[in-house]
Amino acid sequence: MADQPLQAHFVAEPIVLPDGRRIGVSAYPDGSIRFRVDGLPYVLTEVCLSGDPDKDKDKAIVKLSPGKQGSNAAYNYVEELEKRSRRQGA
Repeated sequence: MADQPLQAHFVAEPIVLPDGRRIGVSAYPDGSIRFRVDGLPYVLTEVCLSGDPDKDKDKAIVKLSPGKQGSNAAYNYVEELEKRSRRQGA
């Protein structure tokens, strides 16, 4: 029998950002954590999963960006914001 997906044992209330995007966090019994973010697309711009002995050695960091580093995601994000703005102004 195939493994069944784990049910989250903790789901935080979504965080609503000033522009309306929402961030959700869930924790699972196996120790895994899931992040959900509205407002795609995003680019993974920073990841530190093994820690840094010179700094916060026991912390993981994951940074997502709407692509301000020159990727196509930057254009797509700006285009999407413009579409939303036109819809709200109509």
